[in-house]
Amino acid sequence: MAHKTYGIDFGTSTIKIYKKGQGIILLERNVVSTVGKEKRPIAIGEDAYEMYEKQPPSIHVSFPLHHGVIAHMKDMIALWNFMNDHVTGKKKQKHQEYYIAVPADITEVEKQAYSQIVMDGDSKPKRVYLIDKPVATAYGLNLELETAQGIAIVDMGADTTECTILSQGGIVVTKLLPYGGNYFDTFIRDYMRKNHNFVIGNRTAEQVKKQIISAVPQDRSVKVVGRDVLRGLPGEMEIHSREIFPHVESVFVQIATAIQSMIEHIPPEISSEIMQNGIYLTGGSSQIAGVEKLLEQTAGVKVNMVSGPQETVVKGLGYLSEHPKIAGKHAVMIR
Repeated sequence: MAHKTYGIDFGTSTIKIYKKGQGIILLERNVVSTVGKEKRPIAIGEDAYEMYEKQPPSIHVSFPLHHGVIAHMKDMIALWNFMNDHVTGKKKQKHQEYYIAVPADITEVEKQAYSQIVMDGDSKPKRVYLIDKPVATAYGLNLELETAQGIAIVDMGADTTECTILSQGGIVVTKLLPYGGNYFDTFIRDYMRKNHNFVIGNRTAEQVKKQIISAVPQDRSVKVVGRDVLRGLPGEMEIHSREIFPHVESVFVQIATAIQSMIEHIPPEISSEIMQNGIYLTGGSSQIAGVEKLLEQTAGVKVNMVSGPQETVVKGLGYLSEHPKIAGKHAVMIR
């Protein structure tokens, strides 16, 4: 019996699903709204995110993934079941195969938790494979992973940045840094309260980040709506990028320094090819202004920006699902 094959990237910010023969069939925020003690899901993705910071006490809005690991398994399974129903039209399926991307620099127990999402859910898969995200990313970027002497990938996500060097089809070294787009959301929210006695929500902080956070100095400003703590009333104020930049610059420098250190401590045969071809910058947070400039200045190597940076992992999973012999070299079968 023919089986259906899927590639899943359970990202902190968004979930991407690829179906063999069809391409990317779903891209939704990794958010679920539930009600009751049984945590019955009532909305997922963008619909659930729209409830965030607006919902009544009876509704719980959950972000199940934190810093590359499953933080709320029950919520994650509920979210997966809801999405699986959306993808399949609530039809029961059998003999499915799943390729699931996992961060390379987490424990084996944490990796296997990703497989638990689909195995403990309603999908009842035939086989589940785990593939390290940097490997999937390389294939998603159409790089010749099997023959390349040196590939450097910096994947900037919502909670983490994964810096990886690959060679001859495998991972040479990888490092998961606890910095991503959500770090800046939290910083902006806390900074506004501490320095301006002004309260804003996470949703507002995210919009501020998109407009004024940069890895290099810029002159931008944005008006922010929130609540004045001293007066206890709604208000509006303007915040400038030059005010925020000195406080966030060190985060970008740490990312750049990490990849520079990795290049300096690998064999010259690998580093020479990286210096020739450059670093590949991907992930949703790679779109923060000036990141490529800072990496080039600090690491001394050109940076390749990619189109659709949020989708490179799931595109790689799609390629591997279409080429099972190649996938067999990298996939770890859980079931």
